[in-house]
Amino acid sequence: MAIRAMTKGTLRFFFDFGAGGCLWAGDEATRSTLGDGPLDATYYNPEGDVSEPPRIFLPRNVHSIISRLDQEYLGYLNPLYPTDPSLWTQGRCDRFNRDLDQLLTLLRVELGNKFVIVDQQQRHAENPALGEFLAANPDQKPIR
Repeated sequence: MAIRAMTKGTLRFFFDFGAGGCLWAGDEATRSTLGDGPLDATYYNPEGDVSEPPRIFLPRNVHSIISRLDQEYLGYLNPLYPTDPSLWTQGRCDRFNRDLDQLLTLLRVELGNKFVIVDQQQRHAENPALGEFLAANPDQKPIR
């Protein structure tokens, strides 16, 4: 009797504005087993009770980092008009990008024996039009 080799599932790593997680099914086998949406997110009902726990379990400290970065990522969009340039300066972008890289390394340590994690998260850089935009909109301030 032949022993079938177990294959690792594939996860895609990226934040989507307000999704609550950063790990998404990256192949059909993983999707059919774990479903769609951010697999590391917890969903709550209107009363604040958990309606759907994460489908990928991670230590509490890792969930805390994911939650923090998910909230920070929301701040990348211009708060008054999302299609205007982001107010993030290069320093702010660099800190966020560094935190992303550290989280990705941590996730690969935590899940590397079960999943291949494909990095699909865009790294940010200061919008080249930010200075001109701020000069024309003095009521908006850069986020450092």
